[in-house]
Amino acid sequence: MRGRDLLLVAHGSDRWPEAGVPVETHAAALRQTGLFDRVAVALLAGGPPPATVLAGCVAPRVDVVPFFMEAGWFTTVAIPRALGCDGGAGTGRDIRISEPVGTHPALADLIVARVARLAPAARRLLLIGHGSARHPGRRLALHDHAERLASRFERVEVALLEEPPFVPDALAALRDAPVAVLGLFAGAGGHVREDLPALLATAAAAGAPLCDCGTIADEPGLRALILDRVGLPPPERAADA
Repeated sequence: MRGRDLLLVAHGSDRWPEAGVPVETHAAALRQTGLFDRVAVALLAGGPPPATVLAGCVAPRVDVVPFFMEAGWFTTVAIPRALGCDGGAGTGRDIRISEPVGTHPALADLIVARVARLAPAARRLLLIGHGSARHPGRRLALHDHAERLASRFERVEVALLEEPPFVPDALAALRDAPVAVLGLFAGAGGHVREDLPALLATAAAAGAPLCDCGTIADEPGLRALILDRVGLPPPERAADA
């Protein structure tokens, strides 16, 4: 597919240079498909800045996919603002910003596959997301995925880092059986490297029978969801498209 660029925009981190590693890994794999003239990555924090990266995308059409787990201020306001564009108006280009990868309904299937691979004995699942201390109580994609998974596990619960239900409380309620724990985070910054491991270590030390499945950010199947966001088939079928 020529005449088309793909730009993945993630949160990034000013403190953690490794925060962009997952999205860079997916970008590298997507370059190998040959579906795009260019596959680029931009980060809101830590750089490279979205507007700078977009300026280097010269194809007539640029598909921008937010590499975020939730739809919210970052995906609806921060990314368009950071790109410095209004749908490509006046540029002679077609710039399309899709829905974030993490809100894709098929993410539930990736969760099932990851748990089956990393914690095959676990029949209970705890999904952990970020949440918001400033705007608590909002319906999240995390909740939608939990509902989709309700029939696939004996019990599915959600927990958040910045608002109730908090992780320690959720784990305390799941002490009586092995539980697979999976973080729905798109980056590898402080929450993934410090906050979540500390919470799980405390729970494990207290006897919680948990199976840590890491975070969904590095799951290879996310590439198929990225392609679906821009209307293309998964990598294994791309050659037949």
